[in-house]
Amino acid sequence: MLAVYQKELKSYFGNVFGYLYISILLLFMGIFVTVNQVNSLNSDLTETFGTFGFVLILATPLLTMRIIAEERQKKTDQLLYSLPISVSSIVIAKYLAMLTVFTVPMAVISIYPYILSHFGFIDAPVTYGALLALYLLGASLLAIGMFVSALTENQIVSAILSFLVMLIIYFSDAIASNLPTEPKVSFIAITALVLILGLIVQVMVKNYIVSLSVMAVFEVVLAVLFKKNPALFEGLFAKIVSWLSVSSRWVVFRYGVFDLTSVVYFLSVIFLFVFLSVQAVEKRRWS
Repeated sequence: MLAVYQKELKSYFGNVFGYLYISILLLFMGIFVTVNQVNSLNSDLTETFGTFGFVLILATPLLTMRIIAEERQKKTDQLLYSLPISVSSIVIAKYLAMLTVFTVPMAVISIYPYILSHFGFIDAPVTYGALLALYLLGASLLAIGMFVSALTENQIVSAILSFLVMLIIYFSDAIASNLPTEPKVSFIAITALVLILGLIVQVMVKNYIVSLSVMAVFEVVLAVLFKKNPALFEGLFAKIVSWLSVSSRWVVFRYGVFDLTSVVYFLSVIFLFVFLSVQAVEKRRWS
């Protein structure tokens, strides 16, 4: 596992991707701090962290697009499978390598509150709580991006899909607030989600019987529930989309609230998508 971790770190710092990722994050944070803090004589970094969250969506696909897709594209994944370690250890090592690269700029950013405290009041618990939430957000996006990379063989496709998925998840609150609440609309939208789930299962297992069976089971359950109690679907899709939102989960930290449920949510997202990545790679190994 350590060998895979070291290999991934060397690959990031042996070419432009690792340095480009770190540079982008520090460049934008430097610009935001200059505009919001230095020029405005404002020492409160929480709003700046809020803006910086969107930068993570732009930059994270640069880091995740090659993590597994490149191995599959170059057919070097077979070499990894021959190692005397489990697939889960390989995937976790890759994730930890990305997390290490992400930690570098975040460690630099963590010094900013201390520096600004010399020029104005800094509410340290609130500021570092917001920074922790930002770190968890970034770690979650890395896990999501790695899963997308595990589903594709093309790095560009992986980057584009990762960006779109992260964008939808990040703005899901705004999307949910503009969605119709009619039961039929929710039923149709959830049906579309089931179809997407079926496609993901198909990509992972390469078995039409399994993927179609999964879709059929969900569709039957949905149809029965909708027929018996249509009111249950009133605004249901909007609630699902809103619940998936990552932005609303970490924005509370900017207001001085340490929300343990949000921490659990982020850790669950990380665990879920690392687990799904392991399953995707495992299925690929035996396909």
